[in-house]
Amino acid sequence: MQHFRAPRWLPGGNLQTLWPALFARTAPAPPPHYRRERWDTPDGDFIDVDFVDAMPANSAAPMLVLFHGLEGSSMSHYAQAFAHRAAALGWAYAVPHFRGCSGELNLAPRAYHSGDFEEVGWILRRLRERQRQPLYAAGVSLGGNALLRWAEEAGDSAAGTVRALAAVSSPIDL
Repeated sequence: MQHFRAPRWLPGGNLQTLWPALFARTAPAPPPHYRRERWDTPDGDFIDVDFVDAMPANSAAPMLVLFHGLEGSSMSHYAQAFAHRAAALGWAYAVPHFRGCSGELNLAPRAYHSGDFEEVGWILRRLRERQRQPLYAAGVSLGGNALLRWAEEAGDSAAGTVRALAAVSSPIDL
């Protein structure tokens, strides 16, 4: 069993969640220039996906897909940091927005949640279809939880979609 001990100066989950959003150093570069695509979902709604394309000379570049956290977006500080790192590596980068998080209200009453592995799977399969190079996925907080749930549900077939995945600060006990 793992045991986590919070630092004395940052007790409680609420403060630990707010601290990086309020005080973390942001990327020194300007925000990434995203290219947005709107995808129609199978249930008649839409999601928006923001892309930073790989450097033109690097046509063999992998793609990193980031699933954002609760109420996050491609403009979240961590999403921008991931975008800058992907650009430094010459990789393509994508941030699919969970429903209601791209700045525009969705059409259907469906909301995203931590276990929404079906939508994560649909997004990853669609990206896999258009990306011949390796596809890597990461999720932060709620996005990490949904990504891990997808991997568990997909089982061995997940390896046919993504080369590797990682969750960052994913909630364990919801």
